[in-house]
Amino acid sequence: MSSRRGSRVYNCVVVVICIALFIRLSVIFCWTPYCKSVLQSTLSNDHSSNMSSLRVVSSKLAAQIDQELMGPKIGFTLQQLMELAGLSVAEAVQREFPPAATRKGVLIVAGPGNNGGDGLVCARHLKLFGYDPVVYYPKRSSRTEFYGQLVKQLDFFNVPVLSETENWTQYLNPDRTLCVVDAIFGFSFKPPMREPFAEIIKRLHAVQESVPIVAVDIPTGWDVDAGPVEKPHLTPKVFVSLTAPKPCTNHIDPAKTVHYVGGRFIPQEFAQQHGFEQFDYKGVNQILKL
Repeated sequence: MSSRRGSRVYNCVVVVICIALFIRLSVIFCWTPYCKSVLQSTLSNDHSSNMSSLRVVSSKLAAQIDQELMGPKIGFTLQQLMELAGLSVAEAVQREFPPAATRKGVLIVAGPGNNGGDGLVCARHLKLFGYDPVVYYPKRSSRTEFYGQLVKQLDFFNVPVLSETENWTQYLNPDRTLCVVDAIFGFSFKPPMREPFAEIIKRLHAVQESVPIVAVDIPTGWDVDAGPVEKPHLTPKVFVSLTAPKPCTNHIDPAKTVHYVGGRFIPQEFAQQHGFEQFDYKGVNQILKL
């Protein structure tokens, strides 16, 4: 009798343990994904809320801000702002595409204006960061001596600067090039796209899935307010807004594009005077991921 009773007690204990284990496993496999889903949804909603509250500045206001920064009251020079802008773009490249031992090429396509100047500065910083930058500069500006000085600096650092007639497409090879910096046109762009830039955009569009694009302030072929207006248009993998995002950033697909703000040269009071909050840059960082 005692052995049977002991056997029944043992069997009951085993059953209780099995039931407890089943309940525990059910909680792990059923509730954990649910909780994870709720957490992800909460984070996504927080991110969407933050993005929806992000103030963008129109092309008119952006131009006004630049004029004030370079005016007699504040005293920045174009060269100073361009240096900080180019450094910001170079830091975004380093953040998203760190150089590898066998693959550290970056192609910078520079336009004739200030956006192109940002690209020239970016190329110099990338060289100092350990990359192998190459600049394609098909239409060099003669409006100001400063652009020529930027090219001389690149020569000093042994950064190739290709002219319109040189073979730039060899650097669209994903085996050697990490990304392309689109520094062609900024918020002053108005369609239609003219040559040689129309053909350049076609070439970049054809390879942008394998050689990602880093856009400087405004992707070439986008309107500062309306977004993409040219066909084909570039879809940047990395979008670096300078000073503050422009309305075209509302057309960014977060699943395809990482968005940064850079150009860390305005204080909180100045930002608030123009209707937006200063961005919460961390430490010595020149960019902030939005």
